[in-house]
Amino acid sequence: MEYSILVLKQAVIMILICVIGMICYKTDIITKNVQKYFSSLVLKVVMPCVIITSFQIDLSPEIMNGLIVAVLLSVISHIIMILSSNLLIRKKEEREYAIERFSLVYTNCGYMGIPLIEGVLGAEGVLYATVYMIVFSVLVWSHGVVVMRDKFSLSELLAVLKSPTMIAIGVGLILLISGLRLPYIIAKPISYVALMNTPLPMLVAGVTIAQQSFFDTIKDFRAILISVMRMIIFPIIVFFVIKWIPCSDIVFLSIILSVSCPTAAIGTLFAIEYNKNAAYASRIFAITTVASSITMPLIILFVNLFN
Repeated sequence: MEYSILVLKQAVIMILICVIGMICYKTDIITKNVQKYFSSLVLKVVMPCVIITSFQIDLSPEIMNGLIVAVLLSVISHIIMILSSNLLIRKKEEREYAIERFSLVYTNCGYMGIPLIEGVLGAEGVLYATVYMIVFSVLVWSHGVVVMRDKFSLSELLAVLKSPTMIAIGVGLILLISGLRLPYIIAKPISYVALMNTPLPMLVAGVTIAQQSFFDTIKDFRAILISVMRMIIFPIIVFFVIKWIPCSDIVFLSIILSVSCPTAAIGTLFAIEYNKNAAYASRIFAITTVASSITMPLIILFVNLFN
């Protein structure tokens, strides 16, 4: 119950920041161009700083074991969601099955997951959530691209390995394993930038949501159905599979919270890039993001009751 209340509080805080983003868009304080720059800033600067900061902890046997288990749980979780999406969403010409499959598998584990997990579980939780994000990053640029364009691109997979986020993960791992600590004069600015990890992504999410028509969104039964599957059904399916794998509560909750996040924001970008229905992808993103303030605490409550 305690974790459920913490998740609820953090989710409400983040949704309120989304509301500020919506107001900023409606009043032309943040435009689509500014949104693009904010998004780039988060991905290329803020997120790497968060990752490096989270890796600045002592590598105890418990942490090492937690990292290994987190890799296992992250891989299993994605396999379960990929298989379930293929089983539940059939290929039909009149349906946006590519967007729906992508939306069910890939979560906003970076934008929303890491800030929320940091607020609830602290730096160690971020460490395990980062492991989930590594698995997510590799799969979204391989399997995810195949789903959206029906074609595999090795060059795009290699490109993500050279991204600032993946470089930060590499640097963070070196620092963690070696036991090195950044000098205060370097670590402090990085930690200050990392503090922007909650407000900036949520402002961007709010701007994205504000671009959707409220009436079109609530009338889209299919988008609502996909959102229910993403936010409730899939986390529960994953829970009942991975609950049998022994691990600490903080590792387990980090992975479950990552799985329970709204659909990935990058899905809309992929839809634009590969000539899919970007409006439909944005609608699912908007519904799941707004609903997350209710569904994520409920999932944690469910975990507490049945684990």
